[in-house]
Amino acid sequence: MDAKQTHKAHRVHKSGASAKKKLQSNNRKNAEKNNPKAFAMQSGQKADRMARRKAELNEKKYHVPMADRTPTIPPPIVVAVVGPSQCGKTTLIKSLVRRYTKHTLSEIRGPVTVVSGKHQRLTFMECANDVSAMTDMAKVADLVILAIDASFGFEMETFEFLNLLQTHGMPKVMGVLTHLDGFKDNKGLKMAKKTFKHRFWTEVYDGAKLFYLSGVENGRYLDREILNLSRFISVVKLRPLAWRSSHPYMLADRVQDLTDPEVLERNPKANRTVALYGYLRGTHMKGRDRVHIPGAGDYQIDQAESLPDPCPIPDKERKRLDERHKLIYAPMSEVNGVMYDKDAVYIDVKKPQHEEKAEEGEGEKMLSELQKVNDITERLANQQFNLFSGAKPVTAESIRRPAVFDDAADSSASEDDEEEEEDESDGSESESSESEDDEDDDDESELVAAAPMDYRAQRIAARAAEDSANGIVADEDDEDDDEDILRRVDASSDSEESDSDSNDDDQVERLAPIHTGVKRVNLMDLVYGPPGATAASKSKSKSKGGADDGEDNVKSLAFTDELDIRELHRHFITNPDESGDEGNAAEGAAAGDYGEDATGDFVDLEAESAGDSDNAGSDAGEGGSGSDDDDIAAASASGDSEDDGSDEASEQNRFGLSSEKMRKLKNKFDKIYDDEEGGGEKKDFYQQQKDELQSYVDHTRSEMSELADINYRWSGEYVKVVIEDMPYEFMQGFDPALPVIVGGISNEEGLSLINLRIKRHRWYPKILKTGDPIVISVGWRRFQTIPTYYMNDRIKNRMLKYTPEHMHCSAAIYGPFVQPGTGFCAYFLKRMHSFGIAATGTVLENSQSIDIVKKLKLTGYPDKIHKNTAYIKKMFNSPLEVAKFEGASVKTVSGIRGQVKKAAGSAGMFRATFEDKIKISDIVFLRALHTIPIKKLYNPITSLLSVTYMRSIAEIRRSKNMAVPNKRDSHYKPIERVAKHFNPLQIPKSLQAELPFKSKPKIIKTDNTTSRAVVMDERDKKVSDLIGKINLLYKDKSKKKREKDTKQRTEYKLKRQAEEAEADSRRKKKRKTFFRKEGQHQRGSGSKD
Repeated sequence: MDAKQTHKAHRVHKSGASAKKKLQSNNRKNAEKNNPKAFAMQSGQKADRMARRKAELNEKKYHVPMADRTPTIPPPIVVAVVGPSQCGKTTLIKSLVRRYTKHTLSEIRGPVTVVSGKHQRLTFMECANDVSAMTDMAKVADLVILAIDASFGFEMETFEFLNLLQTHGMPKVMGVLTHLDGFKDNKGLKMAKKTFKHRFWTEVYDGAKLFYLSGVENGRYLDREILNLSRFISVVKLRPLAWRSSHPYMLADRVQDLTDPEVLERNPKANRTVALYGYLRGTHMKGRDRVHIPGAGDYQIDQAESLPDPCPIPDKERKRLDERHKLIYAPMSEVNGVMYDKDAVYIDVKKPQHEEKAEEGEGEKMLSELQKVNDITERLANQQFNLFSGAKPVTAESIRRPAVFDDAADSSASEDDEEEEEDESDGSESESSESEDDEDDDDESELVAAAPMDYRAQRIAARAAEDSANGIVADEDDEDDDEDILRRVDASSDSEESDSDSNDDDQVERLAPIHTGVKRVNLMDLVYGPPGATAASKSKSKSKGGADDGEDNVKSLAFTDELDIRELHRHFITNPDESGDEGNAAEGAAAGDYGEDATGDFVDLEAESAGDSDNAGSDAGEGGSGSDDDDIAAASASGDSEDDGSDEASEQNRFGLSSEKMRKLKNKFDKIYDDEEGGGEKKDFYQQQKDELQSYVDHTRSEMSELADINYRWSGEYVKVVIEDMPYEFMQGFDPALPVIVGGISNEEGLSLINLRIKRHRWYPKILKTGDPIVISVGWRRFQTIPTYYMNDRIKNRMLKYTPEHMHCSAAIYGPFVQPGTGFCAYFLKRMHSFGIAATGTVLENSQSIDIVKKLKLTGYPDKIHKNTAYIKKMFNSPLEVAKFEGASVKTVSGIRGQVKKAAGSAGMFRATFEDKIKISDIVFLRALHTIPIKKLYNPITSLLSVTYMRSIAEIRRSKNMAVPNKRDSHYKPIERVAKHFNPLQIPKSLQAELPFKSKPKIIKTDNTTSRAVVMDERDKKVSDLIGKINLLYKDKSKKKREKDTKQRTEYKLKRQAEEAEADSRRKKKRKTFFRKEGQHQRGSGSKD
């Protein structure tokens, strides 16, 4: 086996089918080379079309270049699984988690973070079927999986969430079809897939990925289908969104109540201190920042700490077994029997069946006693208990609680120590967890009992680290107490092997490193000193611990205000052998008998020549305690020599520039022209823009990495955010299914008027009314406000009572500052229609005042008329109102224009002049514009707390069964127009005589006096009576004939309808029979073929 393994060489077929096939393929490949004219473009128009098409396809691939501010270690990708109820969201997440981590979750509660690859993590979050939860998830989701029930079809929740995504930044979207096992026919299944795919493409984009999950086995989807879905999720490319890249935000995956139990016992409704844990995304965050929690309101961060990553990326070789447990992180879901709730941690310790009814052990009794919080102070003062068997009893007096100060550097150092100890404890626990099923309950009790010892050791190490960092020398009493605690802690674990009194000395020596606290070196504290330390305190600590400072030169870099330049040089010399004897230099620095440069500048000791360095070394070795005058003379001589050299270099070039400047100019010239002439890689405009943005991002990262402010928390870190004065409803009604987002609002706190461009959604059935409160979701916030809709006609902003039907309009609302160009969506808090999204739009500007006017029509009646002047009444109520409208234009119904002059009288009457004389029956109108005050309402929607919102007038009337006010003046009445009778035209007789005959009136008056009455005789009377009877008979006969004809036509029409219906049925039956036979004939002919 040691010899090198050899393989049989491949023998190429020289004859047979394979050889012929290969020969034909080679001939086809070389056909274009052998005869290029045969493959040339025959048509110039076709070539032009193909070139244009290729250019269009290339242009479609271009996007507006954006700066990718993703950190080096990116946070997990937020994958939101969205869909209506009973569509398979939970089963999908369980299947994906099983695929990535081999863990089976019993239930999905809150975010679930898994490691999906070597450089990628995913956070799955199931979105609740609620408009508030969907709005919040649309703001933080990087990838959206839309679960669609194929047996039911698309539902409105899916389209609502897509609209929310479009307004808050469109991430990657993919669809998943579930419940496909309900289709029994393959043809129907194929048609359903095609229909769903094209409808999904219409809403998202052409080519959007749609996966099909055919069935469920063992409570999960099929492994092959989940494998395909997980592969696509792992390789998906995400486009950065501008809003999220410029704002810090965090999706909380764990919530903890830090309120003192005694406070809660006295007042259960007291404000809470809440800790939120999660990965920081977007940009950086620092302590004391203002943040907004959607559904809870605005708060100020009390504390922001970076914690160890609970689910790190396995970018290096796994060395410990406990890495297996870090592939999944779901604090609010039950993973490995551990679940974090809002105020407790639940551990599911599985016992054998024969021990389920056993009595409680000592540890269980202790935990049950500790859970009783009634009068904790009194009980602890009066009681004592044993932590471990054989240990001394612990009382309240024997336990000393160290005072913790708000020091960022010390707290971070102590946290690092705690993290190291937690890692060690995690390693021990992971080793024991592999044999978890084979161990007995005794081993489990030992594992549970080891936890208090680690926690006590961590507290002792933290206090020791704080004391050592602050330079506090422990008293003898404190040392005795700490030693006593260390003895009792360590003796409890070794009590079964030996007694605690006999091994006290060994235990103290073994726990000495923990007690002294090996602290990490904080370079910021070493260079600039601890935060808040003064010069006096530094000098005092230096005098107390002078021996320690002399041992380590690095610690002496915490300079005081009296900075010594030569001491600084001594610390930064890289080659001590060339700079002279270090001991002598140190003695000289301690003695303080050396001078300082007159200019106060630093001298580059390493840049000097070898001879100068030798001379300097001899001077330092021989005259370490020399006079200051010699040092100053040497420094001035070196400075003169440098100046002479620079003068000679400047005289050598004809431009009068230094050699360094000439070298930089030459490099710049070569860089510009060598690329053009040398044929370097040519980059188009698009690539140049991308390179510029990337260089900007790289420069920003390099600058940020050197930033000295340790309070910053960067994107990608796992952060703990502590918020005080949180309402108790937040923890009382906490639901892990609802997302908790912490978003930064450093520049978005002030309130002002906001100008919006808005359009009613085409699927919302009702138009929107001015004055109705509506919920606006913009940025991180969701708040209720009262909009005022208007249109701008280039002269004024005219108020609209209702939004237009199919076009945009403007709206003015009152709310916090929002960046212009930010998208928003509007909806009503109480769903009244099938589709919930009422309107969408964009923020135009933030302004302190927006003038919106509405039409105002005033009416008046003439009181007195004098030629073209008239006195108008009932238009105003006082002379003051008339004075405001002096010079305004008025108009009558007949179209005569006029102007308001002066007030006349005390009842609001005024004098007006008109173009012509008006009549007493005219009505005078004054058209004016009235400025509308914008209602200032800003009501944050606290869906995570108690929701209090404003209702519209219609909702109030509907809830109280109140009728709409009935105003008679507002009723529409029928218009009655009285016909006017005008007198005939009177033409004087003198004028009639002069008119031609054509224009003369030709109305001939009849003389009624000449008419005579007709008296009928007996014969005429009989004839008239006979004619009347004949007419009466004719009318009666005609009436009967009409009725008979109408009846016959009705009967004939009904008869024809029945005949047509019967004929249609015969034709349908005949057509169906024909096509059935035709189909059978075609199938028969197809099978024969």
